[in-house]
Amino acid sequence: MTRRWIWLAVLAGVLAAFVGFGAAAGSLYWSRVETRGEQAARSELVRLTADEIPKVLGYEYKTVERSLTETYPMFTGDYRREFEARAVNEIIPQAREKQLVNQVDVVGVGAMAARRTSGSVLVFVNRTVTGKSKEKYYEGSRLRVDFRKIDRKWLISNIVPI
Repeated sequence: MTRRWIWLAVLAGVLAAFVGFGAAAGSLYWSRVETRGEQAARSELVRLTADEIPKVLGYEYKTVERSLTETYPMFTGDYRREFEARAVNEIIPQAREKQLVNQVDVVGVGAMAARRTSGSVLVFVNRTVTGKSKEKYYEGSRLRVDFRKIDRKWLISNIVPI
């Protein structure tokens, strides 16, 4: 009977060691997946932000409705509704009334935080606004752009001036 208990104890020890090594290996693997996902998100979000922000914030009064409508698929559902309401109620009427041309140039982009499915990017933009008077107004600003990954596509979930 003692041999049987010793043999069971050894078997339980081997099984516990196997489970422990498996858990450690799984943890290391998942940590590597998370790290690589964060690195990929950082580089992709920086590139995406530099490309999308001028499209989202820039417009010309003659084509403002079309250009803003083309940006709606870049947003998550909640932010899309918010941005669309602001565009319809404020941006489009003001642009047409004052004949505004809003040019946006991204001069700097840096990832603030990144995960595999979400991230935040700091964007430095220079904006040039020209109206009926043809007098140009220059403004520099900083924005925090939040992203969420939905169905393998990065979508803007919020844009906040800093």
